[in-house]
Amino acid sequence: MSNRYRITFTRDRTVRFVGHLDLAKTWERVLRRADLPVAFSQGFHPLPKITFASALPVGCTSEAEVMDVVLTEPIAPSDMAARLAPALPAGIAIASITEVLLNAPALQAALRWAEYVVTVETDETREQVESKVQTFLAASSLMRERRGKSYDLRPLVLSLTVEAVLASSVQLVMQLLADANAGTGRPDEVLAALGWADTPAQIHRRELGFET
Repeated sequence: MSNRYRITFTRDRTVRFVGHLDLAKTWERVLRRADLPVAFSQGFHPLPKITFASALPVGCTSEAEVMDVVLTEPIAPSDMAARLAPALPAGIAIASITEVLLNAPALQAALRWAEYVVTVETDETREQVESKVQTFLAASSLMRERRGKSYDLRPLVLSLTVEAVLASSVQLVMQLLADANAGTGRPDEVLAALGWADTPAQIHRRELGFET
């Protein structure tokens, strides 16, 4: 009987430029090195049963990456974590592992939002930053273009707040829609709409929200 496990892991600055496809291949190697009994799909090209909640934008760090893996035999989450730890590359660490129902909704189908903490290098005052944020939130629509297609950014931003203003930076918290049907907001697009398209920024994903 197959068993499904949910792994929450972190990604630090050393792996922030690793793309999603390379990350998936990395996890396949990690699971092999850990000698875990990973289940495979049927057909001419069997693939390991691994799914990710959401691709992390390149250049971002995260403390809340979530993936599911199906094993062909049960294993205690603590034992699984102990076997994975020495196989992980630098920059990736396990935060938690839990067993979930095999027939639970797929991660991507259950995902609803993602929360980011964004630190932008700027000398603007709190009043100037707050004004930008309020103007953004008051807009009825904010048309942007992605891959040659126009879309409205405004409904993809669930909340946007100023968390801190320092001497040479501002820290924002943005909760963005991440819904397979309704759309996905990107933190870099929010920054561009705020007038910081080319301003150095550190983007960190803090949490993913799922339908319960």
